[in-house]
Amino acid sequence: MPNIRHLALILLGLSLLAPAVHADPVAGDAAPVAAADSHDRVAQVDMGEVMEDVNAVLDAIGMTELREHAQTPAEPGETAPATRSDGTPDPARATTGGERGTRSRDRAGPHIPSPVVVELFTAQGCADCVAAEDMLSDLAQRSDVLALSWHVDYWDYLGWPDDLARPEFSARQRGYNLLRGARSLFTPQFVIGGKTAIARPAPAEVMRAVKHDLAEPDRLTITRQQDGAQLAMELTPRGPLPAGMVVQLVRFVPRREVLVTAGENRGRHLKLRNVVAASEVLASWNGKAPLRLRVTLGAGAAGDLPEDTRHALLVQQMHGSHPGEIFAALILD
Repeated sequence: MPNIRHLALILLGLSLLAPAVHADPVAGDAAPVAAADSHDRVAQVDMGEVMEDVNAVLDAIGMTELREHAQTPAEPGETAPATRSDGTPDPARATTGGERGTRSRDRAGPHIPSPVVVELFTAQGCADCVAAEDMLSDLAQRSDVLALSWHVDYWDYLGWPDDLARPEFSARQRGYNLLRGARSLFTPQFVIGGKTAIARPAPAEVMRAVKHDLAEPDRLTITRQQDGAQLAMELTPRGPLPAGMVVQLVRFVPRREVLVTAGENRGRHLKLRNVVAASEVLASWNGKAPLRLRVTLGAGAAGDLPEDTRHALLVQQMHGSHPGEIFAALILD
């Protein structure tokens, strides 16, 4: 490449000398003015031809460098600079490294960005849970959040049995707390991304945790194809993933209203969002090779659930029976 650049500079120098060479008359001749004008015109034409050659050489250099740069793979995590057709950077197309790690690639390909999973452990008979339910309702409006409400059964003895509670949902909360060394259970409790637990939650504290999780790059590529009620999905790791991953299907009811007639919330009309009705593990995964799944919505245990039941997929690390970090989520319908 340096030799071609030197050639371009030499051609440019010759072009600058061209007018002087053509304008000098032969010794002893009287160069008429008209002839001199003619020579000047010829010199200008020749200079233009030489400059076109120089520009062609420079264009060739630029295009060659562009081709070489395009053929050179970018380092992991590096984004190739956007350029115009002449090889100069185009600020309008450039991306910044401050965006969530893979967003530019997400828009270009079939990958579906993963929402942040916000879980609330709650009960209809818990007076402190009403404000937390309102927070969850607000979060459920966001497209970048999957809000899930798990109703626990250990409040039932206080006079109002929660018909949405399940022992396995209480076990899920207990597993989260045991993993982080906590021995007691408390409602309401938020768990964000499977790793940040917040008891007695304040809105600002919950939003900080959500924003922190949103700032992290996606760890998986998830693609999907739908044919009626059947979904075909493929999960591909974008980097190393821990062992002990499971793919979990969560079935939830978008909205429910309950009039409580006993217990701490006697007389209250509760408006609930994204109440989990059932959950099951579809597959275990080592996170090394792509995993392909087919799911038929409304089949199996879903036959006993309400017609408005919706479905979501969680990819989560398990520590024995204790749930851990959630690495990806996908709302299926």
